[in-house]
Amino acid sequence: MTDEIDRTSRRRRILLATYGTLFLAFQELYFSRLDAPFAAWRPIEYVWATLYVAWSATLIYVLATGGLPFRRRSPEAHRALNDELTEANRRFAYRAGYWMLLGSILLIYVLSRFTDWTVGEALRLLFAFGVAMPAVAFAGKERKQGA
Repeated sequence: MTDEIDRTSRRRRILLATYGTLFLAFQELYFSRLDAPFAAWRPIEYVWATLYVAWSATLIYVLATGGLPFRRRSPEAHRALNDELTEANRRFAYRAGYWMLLGSILLIYVLSRFTDWTVGEALRLLFAFGVAMPAVAFAGKERKQGA
């Protein structure tokens, strides 16, 4: 039982760190694909937008609940994976994400004075930071604690 919990906790940590980092890394790909006016979108842009929403929702869901719904675990394993330490790490990740988001808002505000960013571009950047940074912070905190 303990080996299963350790393995699952490690997988969750790696998944959140990897997906969160890749989510930020692929923002340029999404920005370039979805910049066309909505009325001019081809079917492939709808696919890209759907993938973006699905990826965002998955990151948020895994961070909020600790796992994916199709992974059936025993009640003991579920309790062990969502113990007080994990809940404290989630609270830390949400706080870290909040402060990173505020820092991103300040940075984008300052940079917007020197660039020609639109409001839509700034909001997409803020959304990306708001989704990815708590996931990465949670994974980092769990790794630091050896969970």
